[in-house]
Amino acid sequence: MPSFTAHNIRLADGSDTFPSAGILLENNPWFLAVTRSLNALFPTLDGLRIVDLGCCEGGYAVGFARLGMDVLGIEVRPSNFENCQYVKKHVELPNLQFVMDDVWNLARYGAFDVVFCCGLLYHLDRPREFLRLASASCRRAAIFNTHFAPHGNTDHFKLSPECEHEGLRGRWYTESSDLTGDRDASKWSSWNNNRSFWPSRGHLADAIHQAGFPLVFEQLDFLNDIPTAIAREYHAAHHRCMFVGAKI
Repeated sequence: MPSFTAHNIRLADGSDTFPSAGILLENNPWFLAVTRSLNALFPTLDGLRIVDLGCCEGGYAVGFARLGMDVLGIEVRPSNFENCQYVKKHVELPNLQFVMDDVWNLARYGAFDVVFCCGLLYHLDRPREFLRLASASCRRAAIFNTHFAPHGNTDHFKLSPECEHEGLRGRWYTESSDLTGDRDASKWSSWNNNRSFWPSRGHLADAIHQAGFPLVFEQLDFLNDIPTAIAREYHAAHHRCMFVGAKI
């Protein structure tokens, strides 16, 4: 088995890919929250086509396939894609596919009922352009789990002063990857850009709306303890949110 560093996935033989994680990804509060949104938006998930953008090691994609969805995971890093291929071989899910490609090439894979984007948007330098790209390939709903730019100081991230980019207020984040070195080894960084733009929470929600989603809402139940998390953890410290855009 290749080395897994992010997704703990239960394989068909009962083994787990990353047991030291302590929890299967399909039992993770983030995945369970996404499942609740999907069940609220669709009368059935069977046969719906979903794309997992920047799918990492394939854990979310496996979860969606086990819900009966037709899944395509797109992953650019060769080492992550190798893990995806291993997972594909060992989960026995014919409705699960992976491709190694840059997510900016999303349009070549056709239309999807659902676009899932977790841990990717904050690694891009043109978030508004990407939201429009995602919307163009999305028939029904899109889910974005991402960081946003706080208005004040932050202890967790080194961000630029507030500025405007693509008509959005936000802040720049300097990526750790060296584009001239081994980008594959920088698993928690961008792929093609040295810095990424984080819109503010309000401008992010508006950008999703302007991209073509008339209904936009923030899903707070992806957090274990909503009051504590909002006050102390994800919103106040990690500046992370989950927005759902729907075409109604």
